[in-house]
Amino acid sequence: MKPADNIEHIVKKLNDSTSAEMDERVLGDVLQALEQSQKATTPKRRLIMKSSVIKLAAAAAIIIAISVVINQFDNWTTNVAWADIAEQFESVPFFNITIYVGNDTSSEAHKIEIWKSENSRIRAHQGNNIIFADFTNGKEDFIAFDRTTKQPANNEGLFLVKAILNDLCPEGRFSLDTLINSFPSDTNGLTPVETADTAASRETIVFEAGHKTTPEWILIWALRGSKLPIQIRFRDPRSNECSDIFFNYSEKKDAKFFDPNTFITQ
Repeated sequence: MKPADNIEHIVKKLNDSTSAEMDERVLGDVLQALEQSQKATTPKRRLIMKSSVIKLAAAAAIIIAISVVINQFDNWTTNVAWADIAEQFESVPFFNITIYVGNDTSSEAHKIEIWKSENSRIRAHQGNNIIFADFTNGKEDFIAFDRTTKQPANNEGLFLVKAILNDLCPEGRFSLDTLINSFPSDTNGLTPVETADTAASRETIVFEAGHKTTPEWILIWALRGSKLPIQIRFRDPRSNECSDIFFNYSEKKDAKFFDPNTFITQ
């Protein structure tokens, strides 16, 4: 392959999505091709070829720079609608949610942890209670135990976790929309928040909603790439009531973790 053809082949690589590693590799190939072309030409043609190759190498560098900027801008401005987030959440086979419910002026908050299995079984931890729920048949089937004694727990103290589970899984279908609507129940709709151009904003998108008649508000962070929520924050300035929800999709529990009989006998 001729040096000029070699450089033309290198430039064609720019049709691929660029990355920092690719950019560095392509620029290195251009410089190498330039060096080879200078060695391969005769003294009479060297000046002409050198000028031509340098121009081509410069053009390749400019194209790379433009491509990098365009790709970064595209990733940042990719349209991700709330409907995409809600739909994607329903498709995940398992998840873990950690919820903190409390007051901004208090150092303590109620902590609730929820795990969902691939077959829509639930295990939740609230204080010293462990709750098992089965939504496989689209019904509310709760059973709770004391973590220490492994005896059936008093359901009176489980109102909050049951309410959250019912909001999260109405009619046996896990729904992010229903969970969101359970906070400020009459919002003006979720809309994307304009953020500064930062590394975080290129990876995430933020949605917000305010109550139509009260100062309550909610913020939701989601990943642009996976279109999955990673955090929800609710605030009511009137009472300093607050809730924070964190999502984790990397921890898959085995079937025994969701089996109340296994918990009792262990």
